Amino acid sequence: MKGKDKSQKRCRWLWVAGLLLLFLWLRQLPLYKPTGAIPFEGPYWYNPYQEVHPGGQWLRANFHAHSNAWGFVTSGRKNTVEDIVCKYDSLGYDIIGISDYHRITNPFAAGDAAGTPRGRLFVPVYEHGYNVMKTHQGAIGARKVYWNDYILPQTWSQKQHIIRKLKEKSRLVVLHHPAWMGGYSKKDMRSLTGYDLFEVLNDFWISEELWDVALSAGRPALLIAGDDAHNVFKQTDLARDLTMIFAGMTDSLLEDPEDLLEGPEGLLKSPEGLLEGPEGLLKSPEGLLKSPEGVYRALESGAAYGIEVTERLAHSSVAQKREGLDALPLLQSCKICSDSLVVVLSGEALQFNFIGQDGRLLKSVLCEAGGSTTVGNSGNSGSGSSSGSEAG
Repeated sequence: MKGKDKSQKRCRWLWVAGLLLLFLWLRQLPLYKPTGAIPFEGPYWYNPYQEVHPGGQWLRANFHAHSNAWGFVTSGRKNTVEDIVCKYDSLGYDIIGISDYHRITNPFAAGDAAGTPRGRLFVPVYEHGYNVMKTHQGAIGARKVYWNDYILPQTWSQKQHIIRKLKEKSRLVVLHHPAWMGGYSKKDMRSLTGYDLFEVLNDFWISEELWDVALSAGRPALLIAGDDAHNVFKQTDLARDLTMIFAGMTDSLLEDPEDLLEGPEGLLKSPEGLLEGPEGLLKSPEGLLKSPEGVYRALESGAAYGIEVTERLAHSSVAQKREGLDALPLLQSCKICSDSLVVVLSGEALQFNFIGQDGRLLKSVLCEAGGSTTVGNSGNSGSGSSSGSEAG
């Protein structure tokens, strides 16, 4: 009996020591004071599409797809880098981001030797996270991989810590599929700061409700959409959710090649005057080459929108999808004129829904024939998000 008592006593002490070590370890973790919700207010709207014009170019982009970088460990094992580039290139994508877990993959590094297009815009991205609750993030403009993560369900402070560490090593931080498996909660959305983009549209999950919570709390959570493609040979994994990014000026606005001014500011001369353009704009026989910095600035300013295609188009072939995507109407102008918001499209849409504070539907407008829609009393609408009809 004495031996048994000693064994039980030793076991209890081991448990106490283990709990003490766990407590001390947890005390080393960063703790942040949540920032309270501060809803947007003021006499002016922030219009991210103010500079959009018919002469500009919209880039078709996907920043969320997985290759076979880690073999059987992840579910992107069927996709080679060449497969991904070939599929998205066939679909007319201007930006093809391969977001392997904790690995920055350059799909164009091999050039023509691998059959990939040369001179394509490379935007370094990767997906961060290997925890049980799918609390994942995307790093766009990644300079270096941040390896650490919290495997068990994360506290708010742990999520905030990861966001801050990712921001130190990348240009933009995205919250990936926030509503999936409870990766992020409404409470998180009211307090988290420091991220740039919110993946509202994802092939696995739509996170519009959480997005509204973040916006209503005064967080400038700008929209992004992504396929999260794990199998590019599966029709519904491709071109399901995409991001359109306004790239600014095109050759048609330049009356003379000398209109492209050299200098660190990247100033671009146009009929509308001198505009501050993205760094790294290059002059070439083919026109203006877009730089990654230009893409980052467009995304962080909100000069982009997301598209979720219809079920019919999602199940179509690559050729049919390309035709459907090419036929989509594009935003040509979105301006506030006096007390009205005037939206001009290159084609027709079904309707626009304007959503304000706490998810309240402010107005629903059926599109007029000809692609131009006017919404009155814009000044009373407050801030919020807008959505149109599905594509396809």
